Amino acid sequence: MGTLFDLAKYRKAKSFVHFDRAELMKLMNTYSRQVASGAWKDYAIDHLDGMAMFSIFRSTHETPLFTVIKLGNEHKNAGQYVALHSGERIKQSAEIVNVLEAIEKRARKVVPLFKTNS
Repeated sequence: MGTLFDLAKYRKAKSFVHFDRAELMKLMNTYSRQVASGAWKDYAIDHLDGMAMFSIFRSTHETPLFTVIKLGNEHKNAGQYVALHSGERIKQSAEIVNVLEAIEKRARKVVPLFKTNS
């Protein structure tokens, strides 16, 4: 026979970290500026134990170019944000604005391969 779980106890035991509305607005504003410039094409939001991740992709079939991680209470740096560039830590701060500024400094506009005559 299978094992029964009390979902209410299970949910309380797990720490669910998420981006709030204001954080998502800041993330999406940064993301949309880079999409408009042609540099970024896709994003993903993941929730792992004790952290939330916003990953940015140059194209759909690549590894993340940039990732913003919000750390939960299980980590020694609880409430911190971490910015990664191709898996390398570039900034850690208590303010999401600081990590987004670090990402925008590293973001480069994609140069079009072909010039259109219009």
